[in-house]
Amino acid sequence: MNLRMTRGDTKFYKFRRRNKDHEIILEKADKIYFTVKDLTKQILFQKTIEDMSFDEEGVYHFTIEPEDTDGIDFGDYEYDLEVIADGAKRTLALGMIKIDKEVTYVQDEV
Repeated sequence: MNLRMTRGDTKFYKFRRRNKDHEIILEKADKIYFTVKDLTKQILFQKTIEDMSFDEEGVYHFTIEPEDTDGIDFGDYEYDLEVIADGAKRTLALGMIKIDKEVTYVQDEV
């Protein structure tokens, strides 16, 4: 799954965990990592379960903040969404995230 966003913007994401029968898992996971890396495998930014809210319908919500991408060059990067629950590790999503150029920089916002 590929994602796209403008550098320096706010981007909201949400997801649900499902079991092998595609039923929504209503218990909160032990750990979650949304990690973005460059081609050298250096972490550019990471969101963890502590950065996420979890509602009664089993939906996780997290936000990529402007400061997460402000210092990143425009381009394509790798990401994954990894969940650890009950001792099992599972990758829910894996792909590329494209960071598009911005026109209005933070210093232009006066």
